[in-house]
Amino acid sequence: MAFVTKIHTFRHNSGALCDSLTQMEIIMTRTAWLLSAAIMTSLAACSTVPEPLPEPVIVVPPEPVRTCAPVSTLQRVTVPAETKVQYYSTGIDNGEYGDIESARLKRTIVVKPAQVFYVNSEGREILDICENVVRGNVGPGEGEILEGGG
Repeated sequence: MAFVTKIHTFRHNSGALCDSLTQMEIIMTRTAWLLSAAIMTSLAACSTVPEPLPEPVIVVPPEPVRTCAPVSTLQRVTVPAETKVQYYSTGIDNGEYGDIESARLKRTIVVKPAQVFYVNSEGREILDICENVVRGNVGPGEGEILEGGG
């Protein structure tokens, strides 16, 4: 950076031309030069100093917690199906000679299917079982015929 000063020319009382820098102009010029040097130095320092890298964070996964119940610790409960016995008779339409009726027949139908569930030692039903087990409605469904029904 070049250092430039301004020289004033003025006439002395004797009428001669004189070149001189005033005291104030010298201070202002030096101040401006020092200020610009300080700014340039601070800007250069900011751009060359890298930011420190953060410490790596190590994440350790927690141990898995077993929330399901092993089937060996549970008791299987089976609620039998509710059934209904129905009696009916069949007939054949024989036109003008009268209907032909056969014997009375019996059939058993399912009203509510059987259910299976598992309970713990306290008698509470457990839904989260570790193994695959049959739960819920089992066997013939509602309305299915168990026996009879020709």
